[in-house]
Amino acid sequence: MRIKIVTTGLLAFLITLTSCDKYLDLVPQHSLTDANAITDAGKAANAVGGVYATFTGDYWAGSLYTALATKAGFIAFNGQTEYTLSYTQSNPGNGANFWGQFYKSINAANFAVAGITQLSPAAFQTEAAKNNLLAEARLLRGWIYANILWNFGHWWAGDDSPYGILYRDQVSSLTNTNQPRISVGESYQKIFEDIDFAIANASEFSSSRYVSKQFAKALKAKLLLYRAGYSGGREQDLKTALDLVNDVLSNHPGALALEPDVADVYKNAWDSKELVFGRYLDNDGTRTTKGGYWYTYGSIYQGNKLPLAPGGTLTAGLQYGLDWFKADPRWSIATGEVRAPETWDESKYYTFKKLSRLGSYAGKLSSPPDEKYTAYYLRLSELYLLKAELLYRTGASIASAIAPINQLRAARAAQAFAPLNPSSQQELADDIFKEIFLETCLENGSEFYAALRFKKDGKPWIETIKQTTLVENTICYPIPNAEIQNNILMIQNPGLE
Repeated sequence: MRIKIVTTGLLAFLITLTSCDKYLDLVPQHSLTDANAITDAGKAANAVGGVYATFTGDYWAGSLYTALATKAGFIAFNGQTEYTLSYTQSNPGNGANFWGQFYKSINAANFAVAGITQLSPAAFQTEAAKNNLLAEARLLRGWIYANILWNFGHWWAGDDSPYGILYRDQVSSLTNTNQPRISVGESYQKIFEDIDFAIANASEFSSSRYVSKQFAKALKAKLLLYRAGYSGGREQDLKTALDLVNDVLSNHPGALALEPDVADVYKNAWDSKELVFGRYLDNDGTRTTKGGYWYTYGSIYQGNKLPLAPGGTLTAGLQYGLDWFKADPRWSIATGEVRAPETWDESKYYTFKKLSRLGSYAGKLSSPPDEKYTAYYLRLSELYLLKAELLYRTGASIASAIAPINQLRAARAAQAFAPLNPSSQQELADDIFKEIFLETCLENGSEFYAALRFKKDGKPWIETIKQTTLVENTICYPIPNAEIQNNILMIQNPGLE
C-alpha cells in the first residue's frame, strides 16, 4: 500500500504541473493516459515547460541552498543536523524533502524525454527542431541528476563505487518502483550522455529562464571540476573542463553579459544580463508562495534583529567569513535591512537581502510588488571563478590563474574592486575560495563544494570553518527511509543507516 501511495503521488504531481512563460499558450495536462499522451509538437513543448514548473517552492531554491551553506559552516540556518552533518536514515534532516522533489522533477523530465523521442520527426517542422526540444528536456534531466548525485551520491568516488544515483529513465509506475542504484562511473556516464546531447543540439542562450547550450557546457565543467578538485588527479577532466569554460566565455551570445553593478544582478533577478540559468516564477499572483519559505520568510529571522543590542555586530546570520565579507564591496549589496515577514510584526532585521528582497509581507505591498524570488543556478560571473580555479589546478602561473577573477572584478565598475595579487600558491587558492564564497554565497551551493575541495593547512576548508574533522561519508545525505523501505533493491550510503 505504501508503494502505491508514493507512486500515485508522483503521477498526481504530473497532472498538476503549470506552464512556464515560454509555453503560456499550452496548458499542461500530464495525466498518463492515451488521451493526454504527447502526440504533437505543441504537447511536446508543453511537457518541457512542465519540467520547469517543478522548480517552484523551497526545495529547488532557499531550503536547498541555505542547507548547503549550513553544511559548509558559513551559516547555521537549518539547524544542528545539517551543521554537524549528523543526519541518518531515520533522522535525514532536509534530505528527504530534497529527494522527493528531485524525483518529481525527474518524473516530469522523463515524461517529456520519452514523449518527444517517440514522436515522428514529421511532427516538427524539421528534425533539427525535434532534436532541439529533446536536447532541452535531456539537459534538464541531466541537471536534475547532477543535483541528485551531488546531494545523495558519492560523486567524489572512483567509477566502481556502488554509491551512485538511483537512475530512472521512465515515468514512475507501480511496475518499476524497485530499481537498484548504479555505480558512480555509470552515473557520470548517464548524466554526460544527456549533457553532451544538449551541447550538440540545444539552443544558444537567449533567456535565463531556460537551459541553453552555454549552460550545458558550464554544467559539465562543474561536474568534472568538483570531482577532480576534491579527489585529485583526473588531469584530463580538468583540461576538458577548462576548454568548456573558455568556450563559453569566448563565444557566448551578446545577450549574456556581466553586470557593471553587482546590485543590478539582484535588482533584476531573472532579468539580469549575467544570469545563465535561474528560476523564473510566473506572474500569476503566487510568486511569493512559490518563492518558498527560506528566501521569503525564514532567512529574515535568521538575521540580526534591529536595533542591535549594545555591543552587537551586524552579521546577517553568518557564522564564518564575516571579516572577509564586511571588508568587501559586496557586503552592503548582499545584505541589508528587511521588515519582518509577518503582518503583525513591524520589526526590522538585517539579513541577506539579495535573496529575501523586501520579504513576503513588504514585498507584496510595495508598488510595484517586489516578488522576484529567483534562484541563481548559474551566473556568468561563476565562469570566471571556474576558470581561475581550473588554471590553478592545471599548473598555470599565479598571475595567469588570478587573471580571470581580476577581469571579473574590473568589470564591476560601480564597485571599483581592487585587483587581487596573491604571492604564493596557498594565497592564490585562498583568494579563489574566498571569491567563490563572496560572489555566490547562499545562491546555488557553490560555497559548500568549494569548502570540500579547497584546502587550508593541508585540510579541507570545511574543517577550518567548523573546527572539526570531516567524515567523508557525511558529505552526502542518506537515502530517505521511505525509499529504502519501498524499493527493495536500494542500498543506503555507508555510515548513514
